[in-house]
Amino acid sequence: ALGDFKTMVLEVSRSPAMLQFLNNQQNRKGKPNENFARELMELFTLGRGNYTENDIKEAARAFTGWGFNQDGEFQFRQQLHDGDQKTFFGKTGNFDGADIIDIILKKPIAAEFIARKIYVFLVNDVADETHVKELGAYLYSHDYDIGDLVKKILTSDWFYDPKNIG
Repeated sequence: ALGDFKTMVLEVSRSPAMLQFLNNQQNRKGKPNENFARELMELFTLGRGNYTENDIKEAARAFTGWGFNQDGEFQFRQQLHDGDQKTFFGKTGNFDGADIIDIILKKPIAAEFIARKIYVFLVNDVADETHVKELGAYLYSHDYDIGDLVKKILTSDWFYDPKNIG
């Protein structure tokens, strides 16, 4: 949890529990299931309003073929993957799920979204947007290292403000 956020997102995206819960087992070439792609962006990396419906559709196509076997291990099924060109956040290529995660995390708004979630969890239920923007920029410039971000929060003077205690 205190390591590289990108690695964590990739590993969670490949976990059988997440793939099953968000219906990616049903995500196939020609019949993409958008649930996983939508939740990846809405709940885990960007937040509402920071992507389009077309981004969801194209991301879903990139995650086709991601599933797991009977032993509960991640399995990429090439025959179920949509290998055609996709356009996601203005970039076009033969993307897979790992590429989609890379593109998402190249957006500074993703770092800010993650910083806000951590701020609300560790500091105060009401986010101070000045601090969130500062933390988002810090997280982005530190390659999404969550440990570095937590250290920055815990060593910030405002962490100990009376409004943030208790």
